[in-house]
Amino acid sequence: MYTKIVPFLALAATSTLQVQAQELTKKIPANAQFVVTFNNKAIIEQNSLELLTTSLAKFGATQDTVTANKILKITNLLHNDINLEKQSYVYRTVTDSLYHIGALLPLKPQHQLAETLFSKFNALSPINGYERRISKDGKILASWNKESLLILTGGIQNGYFEDEEVAKRYGLDITPYYSADDYAESDTAYAAEGELEEAVEAEETVEEAESFEAAEAAVEAAEAAVEAVEEATWITLETDEDAAYQLDSLTNDSLYTAYLARQATNDSLKNNLLVNWLASDFQQFIDPAKNLAANKQIVLNDSKNLVRFWFSNLDDLYKESLPYGMLSSVMGMSLENLQYGYKEATLDIIQDKNKLKFAAIFQVDDELYKDFKSIYSNKANKKFKQYIPQDILAYASINASTESYLKSMPNLINRWYAPLTGEYAEVVEIGTTALQIALDEKAISKVFRGDNVFYLNGLKKVDVTYTDYIYDDDYNYEEVTKTKQEYVPNFLWIASSEDQRLFKKMVEFGTKKSKITVKNGVYSLPKTSNLEALHIVFKKDLVFVGSDEAQIQAIHENRFQGSKDAQIIKDIYKYPFNLVINASKIPTVARQLEIPVSKTWENTMEELAGYGQLRMHSALLKKNKFYGELSLELPKKDKNAMEYILKQLISTVDTNDN
Repeated sequence: MYTKIVPFLALAATSTLQVQAQELTKKIPANAQFVVTFNNKAIIEQNSLELLTTSLAKFGATQDTVTANKILKITNLLHNDINLEKQSYVYRTVTDSLYHIGALLPLKPQHQLAETLFSKFNALSPINGYERRISKDGKILASWNKESLLILTGGIQNGYFEDEEVAKRYGLDITPYYSADDYAESDTAYAAEGELEEAVEAEETVEEAESFEAAEAAVEAAEAAVEAVEEATWITLETDEDAAYQLDSLTNDSLYTAYLARQATNDSLKNNLLVNWLASDFQQFIDPAKNLAANKQIVLNDSKNLVRFWFSNLDDLYKESLPYGMLSSVMGMSLENLQYGYKEATLDIIQDKNKLKFAAIFQVDDELYKDFKSIYSNKANKKFKQYIPQDILAYASINASTESYLKSMPNLINRWYAPLTGEYAEVVEIGTTALQIALDEKAISKVFRGDNVFYLNGLKKVDVTYTDYIYDDDYNYEEVTKTKQEYVPNFLWIASSEDQRLFKKMVEFGTKKSKITVKNGVYSLPKTSNLEALHIVFKKDLVFVGSDEAQIQAIHENRFQGSKDAQIIKDIYKYPFNLVINASKIPTVARQLEIPVSKTWENTMEELAGYGQLRMHSALLKKNKFYGELSLELPKKDKNAMEYILKQLISTVDTNDN
């Protein structure tokens, strides 16, 4: 429906100057829940307009065929109607009954929107110099002047009608599927069924009667019970099981039909309300009394920044997504007390040549920031940089203070999870208080300080024994043990531990029980059916666990030849959390592990060989803010990351169409 509008909305773009951008930010309501900003100028300058036009035509085509005429219309729209030098926005507002989605786009003075985009819309009377149109179903409204265009749509908040008074006010039927009479009838039927069982038991006592008189009395009692059952049941008892099944099926079908009819009526009423409310609200969105013109977060000034998502409050957005009525009434959860502490946030899509980056900054309240600042105050062990393996497939590091985490844990549990336990919230708080009293955080942190790093060195070949069967001509079989070579992950995990007594006592206990072997100071857990052999060594304030015995032995004997990779060293000591994967090695690993790859994924797997690193890290910033980043180096065969992605998506669409 309205397929020309789909790619049009998807393009929403931006200018490089904040002064220019303010022209449209004045039209974004101050109560916007989130705003998406698109940087048109950066997108157009760094990519082929022809490629963008083809992409928009294909992605917005749905079931329509992508024709030269469709591409021409989009090209004309971009060239003649849209001002690609300025930013444009998509925003969302929400009330208890309705949410609105608005798209704001800058226009060229001589645009022809009335003829090119809204020719099939119904005209509304102009207001304050704005032309207005409405779709035939009333669910999309548009207004424009010489400078900008607003497209407004929305939807019903279904939770709003769960309240009986609200539903009654608007004529909706939300009574339970089974009425009180239905439950009463069911209760009568269950009671009758119980009496029938008693009647059957009474009849069975006939056989056990010691005299004819006793048997006769039992029969009379049984007959009386059966008569009572027939009078009490709300449906005549059928002796024929097939007839009873048919009657039950007919009853269920009729109830389901009635249910569908009721839902259709409710949906029709909601649809009418939506159309009326959208029309009623339209004018206040054309020129909002309060706007976000002063909000600098929704304006982009960096040419590398293609798109920004701005969220006014993450807590509110999360709570809105929860089924509040059900959780409160059925499960007893008090969601009004649910405050995670997450506030304003931004998510940027950044293109730096062939690297695509997703960068997020989110703000938290003072209480949560205090906890996190303490947790991430740890300094990674300076000795970590001595033990970086060569030729790494992937690595991850976490640097969080165990002592601070344990001290903060009761507060975090009470805040994040206690409200979800309903009437047991106070019990949870008592439990966390007891835990806080019982734990010696400082002693535990000496055992495991909280800074550790994990390296996936790649794969190594190992000999694997397995059972096979040999059959003779008569199909008699004989078990034989064979050996084959397989690739298994080769890893190294390092963690700081000032007090290693607990770890050492555990491995010494395993040694006494012959579960662990020790050789030249290296403890080894033998291979099991589910786990490769593990090797452990203790070295001053470090604990090493790995799957490569030679590597662990070299560490123990100070023969380890580590890498001096500056990027890895920087990551470990700068960021509290890191995850880095060398994507180019994934195809080789998949082949070595004999992972089956479907035909549709073969090309994707081959393309991975040209990728660089997939990187993820996070950091603590000032002023109650956190930073997180995910980046991926794409193949360099195209001009930039976006061009590569668009070509891949177009290829995928073409393949699926064929």
